Amino acid sequence: MMEILASPRVRQYELTYLVPGSLSSSEVSKTNEAVEKLLKKHKIKVISQEDWGKKKLAYPIKYKSVKNYEAFYTHMVLESDSLKIGNFEKGIYLLQDIIRHLIVLAEKETSSVEDLRTE
Repeated sequence: MMEILASPRVRQYELTYLVPGSLSSSEVSKTNEAVEKLLKKHKIKVISQEDWGKKKLAYPIKYKSVKNYEAFYTHMVLESDSLKIGNFEKGIYLLQDIIRHLIVLAEKETSSVEDLRTE
């Protein structure tokens, strides 16, 4: 008997990654291109992208033995299934100029605090 496998559910994810503030604008754009190439490789759809610019870090992060107090922030909304996003994250760990990243599932808000108070 043939077993039918359910296809993985496509969901939206948010990716925020940091590039050291000490890098030049051409080095930052090279890193952004490497992320885009990785997204294409894993067939992940980019819904939106925002460059938040250079911001001060809450705490210093070491990059190539130098403490960084600032970083360039980039935020993206992605659409993918969980298998592809997991493989993409493994690849993002290998990009040396990304000092921190965070991928979260973008869930729709079910109820607000105000709704909870009225119930």
